[in-house]
Amino acid sequence: MNISVKLIVFKILPTRILSRLFGYCTRIPLPAFIMKKIISWYSKKFNVALDEAFIPPGGFKNFDEFFTRNLKRGMRSVQPHPLALVSPVDAMVSACGNINAGQIIQAKGIKYDVASLLPGQFQSQFISGSFITLYLSPGDYHRIHSPVSGTIVGYQYDPGKLYTVQDWLVKMLPGLFTVNERITSYIQSAFGLVAVCKVGAMNVGRISLSYAPVFTNHCFAKPYFYRFDETSRPKVSKGDELGIFHLGSTVIVVTQKPVSFVPNIEGTKVQMGQVLGYF
Repeated sequence: MNISVKLIVFKILPTRILSRLFGYCTRIPLPAFIMKKIISWYSKKFNVALDEAFIPPGGFKNFDEFFTRNLKRGMRSVQPHPLALVSPVDAMVSACGNINAGQIIQAKGIKYDVASLLPGQFQSQFISGSFITLYLSPGDYHRIHSPVSGTIVGYQYDPGKLYTVQDWLVKMLPGLFTVNERITSYIQSAFGLVAVCKVGAMNVGRISLSYAPVFTNHCFAKPYFYRFDETSRPKVSKGDELGIFHLGSTVIVVTQKPVSFVPNIEGTKVQMGQVLGYF
């Protein structure tokens, strides 16, 4: 199908409703023998590292349980260096760099405003920091962790479209990540604010937070910001869980202070806890 036609189709499709229905389907309990066949097929197709997965007693009851699987203890190590920014996810680094004139690079020749990605009271604090965009493939581990230690100031929910975040559309549709639904955790660290922006996509049934009873893709959703009281802000260490993709998408980490990224990291695969760069 021609790429322009694909884009028109995505703009016409009721992606939020379809994704919500798809999410409901993934949570339907299935007989063990059916789940085994689904997991076997999916794992072969998307190269899932099943040997790393923690499998609960009795196995996974539905596809969502499998997709949001935990890892066995010791499968990931978190770099303890105090200046290190670590990866919050297992993913491909699709773009990274400094924020120039308040703009983030989406793809070659395409930029978007950090203020559009992170609307609200904190946007001005990121205009001279750094960013890194991490794409999770269908076979990746889909829990999201903290890239720094600190306290969670609050979170911002921005409902929006649920376009695919496949490479062809990232390179074609300016501001894709600012158009799609997203929920952002703001962490106060020793290096200023760090925003962990979790971006939804087509067939992402929902994104849930681990530190608050919140999930995305509601009917009639409206944007809002929730600020924790200073005495009740959740504390996080590098590697602590922040949220879960119930089917996968993209994480964009934006920092208030500049980061010196690992050379040639763009286009490489990283694991949760691995060093992305240093403040």
